[in-house]
Amino acid sequence: MKGQNFIPVFMAMQLLGSWACGGEAEMKSALEYWAQREAEYNAALSVATTDEQRASLPPPSATDFAPRLWKAVRNQTGTREVAAPGVRQTKGKETSATRKVPTYEFEEDWAAPAVVWFLNHPEALAKLYEKSPKKLATYAEALLDSVDNRHYSSPLIGGACAKLAENTGAQVYTVLEKIYERNTTPAARGAAAMAMSIMLANPNLAEAEGGRARVRAKRIYLIRQALNLSPEDAKFGELTLTQVAEEQIYRIRNLGVGTIPPQLKLTDSSGQSNTFPVLGKVNLIFFWSPAEDVGLSIMKKQSALMKQYPSLELCPVVPHSEPEQLQGMMTEQGILTCYMDDEKGTAGSAYRVNQLPMAVLVDEHARILYLGYPDMQLQAALNECFSASHRKLNATPPDETRSATPPPPALQQPSPAAPAPSPVGNDTPPALREMPQL
Repeated sequence: MKGQNFIPVFMAMQLLGSWACGGEAEMKSALEYWAQREAEYNAALSVATTDEQRASLPPPSATDFAPRLWKAVRNQTGTREVAAPGVRQTKGKETSATRKVPTYEFEEDWAAPAVVWFLNHPEALAKLYEKSPKKLATYAEALLDSVDNRHYSSPLIGGACAKLAENTGAQVYTVLEKIYERNTTPAARGAAAMAMSIMLANPNLAEAEGGRARVRAKRIYLIRQALNLSPEDAKFGELTLTQVAEEQIYRIRNLGVGTIPPQLKLTDSSGQSNTFPVLGKVNLIFFWSPAEDVGLSIMKKQSALMKQYPSLELCPVVPHSEPEQLQGMMTEQGILTCYMDDEKGTAGSAYRVNQLPMAVLVDEHARILYLGYPDMQLQAALNECFSASHRKLNATPPDETRSATPPPPALQQPSPAAPAPSPVGNDTPPALREMPQL
């Protein structure tokens, strides 16, 4: 009897093994197909001679391809216990509650390439479950958990760090930190370091790291680590890692709270040139467009804004247009003052305006107090600027802002209080590559 029972059990184990391998084989076949489509697209781009020809070439569709790859890695493999919120009483003692959650093929080591693909194409996964938001949330969380639990050590995971950096959640930052600290592949660690530096621009994440100076030092340190750990030609998303580093350095120098922003020379609707920010006054540089409702609504209340803050230097900036069109729009909408960007969009580029409207509040000493969407946080910053306590506190300018045209602050080495490096298998960090200069 024992022998008779052993034979079907043995056969079942063999079938299970071949089924598991089938998932890996199917994944590899799908990804080879995707790589071939991308190669064909890039080859067609390389021989196209005009912008019209390049625009007519459709790139491979991630949403069309996603079902094939997802089918190869989505199957459940069992369950595992995880900690559940809260505690429970067991014979008078408090113990952590647990719950069972499913496990999937994409959590296996061999599935790392598929996980990286889906992390880089979240819209494709969203399309798969656009009618099942609960399933989408479950799978999205499970994919991130798979990185946290297993794929953080994969040499391939660096390829997903650029997309992960677009998130604002603390869990994503923790996962990147784990990649940086525990992955043994220098390129993956470098990509994670760059992604962490980018994410620390988010005030909510930066708050947990300490004061502004400490966050700035850590961001610079992480950029240095990213440059040092990565190959010279390393990619970070669509750009090279060096290009991304240059952009981050520019933002840290010129577009962070407490920094001195770029000077703008603009022409108003009457043809008069002015330079902003104006030293000695609180400045509100406001990028907007008559084509969007929020900015237009704020500009229609320009008179009320100036009555509420009478000494405010307001600098509304619109994209380049014909002067007659600008003047006609102002007359039609009852707008008193407006400045126009030049044909190259120099002002918008200097302040890295990627969506309108955007507000930049600058204090009397040309330091940025707020940069972002004009919401209640801007209102609170304005009220604080014009409070009696703020005026008294800022009566004497700091030494570095006494000049009428202060230069951008130079990059400094991280202070001794900056976070220590986390080398893997080596107590001494390798020599730092030179920081890119702008």
